[in-house]
Amino acid sequence: MRRAITLLAAVLLSGQAFAAKDTFFVGVEDSSGRQVHPVNGVKYQPVLDAVMTAFALEEGFELEYVPLQGDAYDQWYKENTIDFRFPDHPRWSATDGTLFYSQPVVGICEITRVLPENQWMRIPDVTALGIIEDQPVSSDWLEQERKGYTKIVSFSDPTHLVKALVDGEVDAIITDSEQLNDATAALKLSGKRIVASAHIQDKKESLRISSEQYPAMLEKLDEFLKTHRGLIAQVARRHGIDNGRACLKKRPSRQSELAD
Repeated sequence: MRRAITLLAAVLLSGQAFAAKDTFFVGVEDSSGRQVHPVNGVKYQPVLDAVMTAFALEEGFELEYVPLQGDAYDQWYKENTIDFRFPDHPRWSATDGTLFYSQPVVGICEITRVLPENQWMRIPDVTALGIIEDQPVSSDWLEQERKGYTKIVSFSDPTHLVKALVDGEVDAIITDSEQLNDATAALKLSGKRIVASAHIQDKKESLRISSEQYPAMLEKLDEFLKTHRGLIAQVARRHGIDNGRACLKKRPSRQSELAD
């Protein structure tokens, strides 16, 4: 009950502040920095630009982007004067304060990929899993790591991640479809060299915009997103972003139980 009252007060106060503000600042990843998140926010900047520019015109405010270093992501709100952050997701944010989140702005597909000879693998069969540094993984993988059955190995960029899979350093990798496409192209690999597991399902995730102070504006943005999905899809296609469509539709076979 107390939390509901607090959230209501935040929405009411943010609405008053929103009405009195002319320019909003959006923290985004500096394109010159190295990627440190599950997805590279810079790659999705065209979609953010299209959405926020149209939204700002409709609502009558100015918008400025603030390029920030990805390795200080958790400190963006504390150390900078920004009103919003992109990309964000509730399960990413390690913050002491309360953050508010928009509805999904763009979809991504977190996919597990293996070599063709390892398509039979289920989660308990993977002894080494490759991920991008700081990438959140599911509770299934964390449980495997906690029990000592799976070693989770971090790599600094998608090309190194994919090369580790091809070289046999890891049994499987988790990435998104755009990262995988870019890395296989850079390594000049055949599309048949890296395949989906027969038993580990792809997972569709989303990128959102967060704010500490303006939940009322995010509510307006949510309404805008609902009525402009066509615009988002068109911009995504134009820039080669699959918007989460690459996730496989099939259901995986039932996972075998994790060993005790």
